[in-house]
Amino acid sequence: MKKVLVVGGTGFVGGALVPELIKKGFSTTLLVRNLEKAKSRFSGCDFILGDPMKSGSWQAEVSNFDVVINLVGQNIFGKWTESYKKLILESRVKSTENIVKSLKKNAFLINASAIGYYGDKGDQSVDEDSQPGNDFLAKVCIEWEKQAQNAKKYGVKVAITRFGIVLGKGGMLAKVLPVFKWGLGGTLGDGRQWFSWIHISDLVNGLIFLIEKDLEGVFNFTSPQPVTNKEFTKALATVLKRPAFFRVPMFALKLFLGELADSITANIKAHPRRLIQNDFKFIYPEIKGALESLVK
Repeated sequence: MKKVLVVGGTGFVGGALVPELIKKGFSTTLLVRNLEKAKSRFSGCDFILGDPMKSGSWQAEVSNFDVVINLVGQNIFGKWTESYKKLILESRVKSTENIVKSLKKNAFLINASAIGYYGDKGDQSVDEDSQPGNDFLAKVCIEWEKQAQNAKKYGVKVAITRFGIVLGKGGMLAKVLPVFKWGLGGTLGDGRQWFSWIHISDLVNGLIFLIEKDLEGVFNFTSPQPVTNKEFTKALATVLKRPAFFRVPMFALKLFLGELADSITANIKAHPRRLIQNDFKFIYPEIKGALESLVK
């Protein structure tokens, strides 16, 4: 069985992925900065102490692994000061650079990215061959992916996974659920912007699918049925049996979130063409069923 190293495994996505890797029988190891905290959370796996943002002795151990899954990245949901934007970029680029330097030949690097790569494309559907955008998040993704693709120079196989909004018991949904449960939910802006999402179970299964099928290249990790923000709001309100009459106008979003407001209301209608072409089966392709599985 393949030996798998997960970097950034204690985050939202990693917390769901690691138990499934173990369940599937993969020899699983996490690179962590806090050993005791990680050991109290996970069992059935091994640990390496190290900070992917910094060069260190941990890099020598990376060459022992057949598959490395890199999920490292500072949360984008913060006030976008110049220093915070620098942290968003460097946390992704520097960690990926350090990992790439450490991989053995013929290893398989699965590197996270995001559909923010495409920028705001309006109602135009985008797939893995679409051109990148020109805003801050698009530029971050371009640099992030560039660092990962450098691994090919050393004989490493690379898969880039562009995540949509991940719906699970954590992440974005955890932030909005209390508001909707209080009956204060509503659309962002005019609500017409596209909301490309994926259920956490489909994301985890998709990552394991890439390992098992040994699939390289770029993959959009989004549901085949994107919805508008208005449709998402209606579906969540219906599942919770709560009203959702409110609307947060753009000027208010910009007042509180600054530049981030433009990114979270960007139109990105992403299609997971390459996953579908490779016969990946989504458990939760439609939004209502996905939300029902998470909030009950």
